[in-house]
Amino acid sequence: MERGLPISWKLKKKVKEALAKERGTVYKDHGGKVRVCLIYPNSYSLGMTNLGFQTVYHLFNSLDGCVAERAFLPGKEEIEEFARTSTSLFSYESQTPLREFDILAFSIPFEDDYTNIPKILDLAGVPVLSGERTGFRPLVAAGGVAVSLNPEPLAELMDFFLIGEGEGALAPVIDIFRDANEKGLSKKETLKGLDSVPWAYVPSFYQYVFDGARIKEVRVEAGAKEKVTALKDFNLDKYPVPQNFIMTPDTEFKDTFLIEVERGCGRGCRFCAAGFLYLPPRWRDIDNVKEAVKTGLDGSGKVGLVGTAVSEYPQIIDTIEFGVEREGEVTLSSLRMDRLDGNLLGLLKKSGYKTITLAPEAGSERMRAVVNKGMSNDDILASIRLIKEAGFLKLKLYFLIGLPSEEDSDAEAIVGLTKDMKSVLEKGEITLSINPFIPKPFTPFQWQAFEDPSVIDRRLSIIQKGFSKVNGVNVKALSSREAFIQAYIGRADRRAGPLIIEASSKGWSRVIKKNSGLLNQSVYMERAREERLPWDMIDHGVKKPYLWKEYQKGLEGRLTAPCDVGSCFRCGVCLPEYFNYEN
Repeated sequence: MERGLPISWKLKKKVKEALAKERGTVYKDHGGKVRVCLIYPNSYSLGMTNLGFQTVYHLFNSLDGCVAERAFLPGKEEIEEFARTSTSLFSYESQTPLREFDILAFSIPFEDDYTNIPKILDLAGVPVLSGERTGFRPLVAAGGVAVSLNPEPLAELMDFFLIGEGEGALAPVIDIFRDANEKGLSKKETLKGLDSVPWAYVPSFYQYVFDGARIKEVRVEAGAKEKVTALKDFNLDKYPVPQNFIMTPDTEFKDTFLIEVERGCGRGCRFCAAGFLYLPPRWRDIDNVKEAVKTGLDGSGKVGLVGTAVSEYPQIIDTIEFGVEREGEVTLSSLRMDRLDGNLLGLLKKSGYKTITLAPEAGSERMRAVVNKGMSNDDILASIRLIKEAGFLKLKLYFLIGLPSEEDSDAEAIVGLTKDMKSVLEKGEITLSINPFIPKPFTPFQWQAFEDPSVIDRRLSIIQKGFSKVNGVNVKALSSREAFIQAYIGRADRRAGPLIIEASSKGWSRVIKKNSGLLNQSVYMERAREERLPWDMIDHGVKKPYLWKEYQKGLEGRLTAPCDVGSCFRCGVCLPEYFNYEN
């Protein structure tokens, strides 16, 4: 703690109470180590539920020359207490002010949390803009799904990004920082060293020239790399199974021990960023998974199996049976309808599963072909019959509206299909989650314009009215306004940075009104095939021509078969030349 720096005992007491409930917290001496504060830009309860955040915390602390502690966005009352007492935001483990750390590393899974980043840096007494942080430390970095898709909206806030998956990414960064510290290098010289890491992106080395909402030119600083190669390892079993390394009751899933059993999905749903980001599909060794399940059941009695396509894990039946034999409760994050059978559903019932979650995505067969989810209505209803026979009465369904080539009749089809499902389920309860389609980077629909909010609202109204007199069906929806903000941030260039900072303190309504021209053009613009996209400096292995081809097939309603790992090279991610660094 800096000498004379005030600290609120009330805030410190709250943190210590949270720590007292934890099991598995890492406490390391700071002496002689690179000090990292890993920050989740939302609440403690959400952060401690996030497997990515927990995994990175474990990976940092597994390095001998590094100590990692945690920080989170405080609640409203706590923020008021920070201001009242002039307390600087501090870490959990040692209550050290964030500005005393060497690296502040944000783990960011969702674009919704971008506006929390300026709040956290302000509370820490750290300048929000990278250009205003002239000293060697702390360096401010970010990683996670959101910035791996598109780091540019935060380019002016971050000194560097780590793109791709966390396993294997951190040791070179810590070594370069330690070497720079020992040599007394400047911030600029340190960032040049970090640029030698293939998956590190230093945004200040790239200057963008704009023409309206489009990128006209990118000027790369001499010596900086032209492309950032996202880190990805085919062999996940070289690393521990991502799980709740720290267990605490103060989380969104307080009674559930989460375990990642697989990563990636080869189905090629054209709207799904995770499906393309995590290609190729990879599966954890069953023995390692069972060991994690045993640990989870011993600790909480309930485990949740998660992954990009968890029901496609080849040993999913064996894993659930392993949990059931130990009289534990085993749940899955989601299920694919074409993977359901009586055996799987029976096991889920025995393990305490109560609600079946499915994602038909669209109500009509035509629209499911557009998104490459080739299931007929008959197939879906057959799955619902299996679910009913297994004794399940609660169903949660995910649908998208505003998809490419969608018409009002497709919204009506969601109503019709759901009513048919309800007829099969009879007295059961169905919850519909309706979300406006948001085009995402590194998907075939990355070129597609966001649908007009008035159209989205009209189609949502069709769905809501369709169930106004139907008992046992509840409709929940993301508003078109919230979706508009996500649609802008997700594909924005670095000019979004100042807007994010302003929205952090004044809200998005004012920002949208002041910058409606740029935002509307960015959101509603259909991008050209050869256009430079803000995230084009990143290589995740999936080739841009392949994504364009899939985009055209989607518009034509043509299906693409799932990838066959080891035999299929159509998207490019399995080609040897993608991996230009040692794995």
